[in-house]
Amino acid sequence: MTLACHASYLKGGLARMPDDNTTDRKASDDRDQEHAELIVTSLASAQLQVEQVGEHQWMTVLSGDYKRTIPVMIELDERSLNVTSLFTGVPDEGHAQVYRLLLQKNQRPRPVHFALDDAGDIVLVGQLPRRALDTATFESLLGALLTMADETFNQVLRTGFVGYLAAEQRWRERAGLPPNPVGLRSRDEDDE
Repeated sequence: MTLACHASYLKGGLARMPDDNTTDRKASDDRDQEHAELIVTSLASAQLQVEQVGEHQWMTVLSGDYKRTIPVMIELDERSLNVTSLFTGVPDEGHAQVYRLLLQKNQRPRPVHFALDDAGDIVLVGQLPRRALDTATFESLLGALLTMADETFNQVLRTGFVGYLAAEQRWRERAGLPPNPVGLRSRDEDDE
């Protein structure tokens, strides 16, 4: 509070004292609106559907070459933009190998990393400071999430869901359907 404000207060001018928080709230509301518009506009320009699911929360779905459906929760908090995406449920088997693979992926310098949620499901999480948030950094964050999900998905399925894939391949064979390519290992993946 400035000396003039103190003087005004002491002279009984409390009602005329400026509310320093009003200016801060207005700037924060303007910034929230600007960032919300940036998120919605960026998703729309990428031809992605977006649904607002709460105050400062949006859902969209990315589509990769291997992981076809990548749901993404986008949240703005006071200091950052956060993205969270369900990657897979808890692996059925090969837990140590799956978690080792994910931890190795986390060593790469990317804005997106693997984590476990409270139920033990595997999620991808990413964060940007709001002061760095613009269209390019937002699109880059979503691109990093898509890349990480797509390049890791088949490896995790083939390690943590072997029994499921084998049962599906047997069912496909009985039904006269072609094999699911996820259940077939490529030579390149055997070398990894």
